[in-house]
Amino acid sequence: MKHTVKPIIGFCLLLSFSLLYSSCQKESSEKLPDGKQQVKIFLTDGPVDFDAVFVDIQRVEVWTAPDSCKGRWNDNDDDDRGNSGRGNSSCGKWDTLNIRPGVYSLLSLSNGTDTLLASGFTPSGAIKKIRVILGDNNSVLIDSVSYPLSLHRNTNEIIIKVKDDDVDQLNNNNLQLWLDFDAGRSIVKIDHNRFVLKPVIHLFTPRRTAGIEGRVLPSRANIVVSAVANNDTLVAFPRSDGYFKIRGIKVTSADVYFNATANGYMDTTIRSVQLRPGKETNIGTIQLRQ
Repeated sequence: MKHTVKPIIGFCLLLSFSLLYSSCQKESSEKLPDGKQQVKIFLTDGPVDFDAVFVDIQRVEVWTAPDSCKGRWNDNDDDDRGNSGRGNSSCGKWDTLNIRPGVYSLLSLSNGTDTLLASGFTPSGAIKKIRVILGDNNSVLIDSVSYPLSLHRNTNEIIIKVKDDDVDQLNNNNLQLWLDFDAGRSIVKIDHNRFVLKPVIHLFTPRRTAGIEGRVLPSRANIVVSAVANNDTLVAFPRSDGYFKIRGIKVTSADVYFNATANGYMDTTIRSVQLRPGKETNIGTIQLRQ
């Protein structure tokens, strides 16, 4: 994601889905149906400079290439809907997971909080695509006013291609995957009271990427925290107690900017914070001054 840092203009919203196969000891001890693997998708959210964002999620599906397709699957052979270009349906199909359909408040899941979105079973094999089906009840709350989010071109499907490098493989029965939902590019303002939802989603895996957490005060400064490296920017809006967390950083060093937007507080920057993949670096408490 590429944004201007000072001043912060773009919005950044992370929507992560975590694919977990037998993520806890109890689940790993359960006997799975023959030829099946258990899939759990978790939903999380990063920051966005709105009062609230509500997304209507009605269905979640995954496209799995069975183990029997090894050596015969080519990522270039299928279209964006998951259909094989060669017509070989034996090398994959869509499976619908169990989900509580309805409206999800994304901002309640910021700063590293996850919630279970969907779960179920798929044939044993590699996840190649995820498909999220949206409903029509999407909206954004700005200055206490709610605005509907129209779907771009009336398209209610979000299809995300999954490559091997996008998957955090703990073992054969435990895979994890997160989706980065970029609201800065996904929520498009048409005019003063019309907004369009055109989802832009990227993948990251926590075990291969780094995180930064800490606390910044005072809250009355309305601070925006940005981690910047290689012209990419990830943004956090701290909680009322000042705590923030940024995940999905794909480099080993980043500059962290603290931009105060209210009450005359001065900005500050921490240069070259050293990071490690799979770790969250705590930079302590930062106190801004007037």
